[in-house]
Amino acid sequence: MSDLVISRATAADAADLGIIGPAAYAAAYHDDWDDAVGFFRQVQTFGPEAVAQTLERPDARVWIAREEGVGVGFLTMFVGSLETINQRAHGAEIPRIYLLPGARRGGIGKKLLEAAETQAKAEGCDYIWLDVMEHAEWARAAYERWGFTDIGGKTFSGGLRSGRSRAMRVMVKELK
Repeated sequence: MSDLVISRATAADAADLGIIGPAAYAAAYHDDWDDAVGFFRQVQTFGPEAVAQTLERPDARVWIAREEGVGVGFLTMFVGSLETINQRAHGAEIPRIYLLPGARRGGIGKKLLEAAETQAKAEGCDYIWLDVMEHAEWARAAYERWGFTDIGGKTFSGGLRSGRSRAMRVMVKELK
C-alpha cells in the first residue's frame, strides 16, 4: 500500500468511480449471473452517470481510495437511512464498498470504512449498516472483523444464476 490517499469524492471523480465500480463488481460477482441483460443493468448502476447522480444526493457521502494517484476503491454512505430489519432511526447505510482485485486484503477497505464511521459519528448517527450476499463469505468475514454484527436476512431482487442464493444478510455496527 504505497502512497494511499482516502478522500471525499467530488463530481470530478465520477469518471474514475465509474471505472472502479463496474470492474470491482464484475470481479466479485460475475459468476452469480447467467442473465447478460440483468448483469449489464446491475453493472450500469456503477457507471459514471449513476455515480454523478449519487454524488448530487444531499444524503450521500462518497470516498475514493487512490494509490499512486490511481483510484483503487470507493465507499458510498447514505446518512439518515433506516436499516431494513428493525427500521431504527439515526443510521447510515453503506450500500457500496468495492475495491479492485489488486487492492483487496491490504487494509484499504478498513480505511474507507474508518473515514465513513468518523463522518457518520460527526453527523449524529448511532450506527452504520450494510447488506451483503449471503454466499459472499469473504465479504461477510471482513465486515465481522471490522465490528459488524448480523441482524437478519432479506432477499436480493436481481436476476441471479439458477441455483444461486438470493439471500442477503443485513449487518450493523454500533458507533457509540
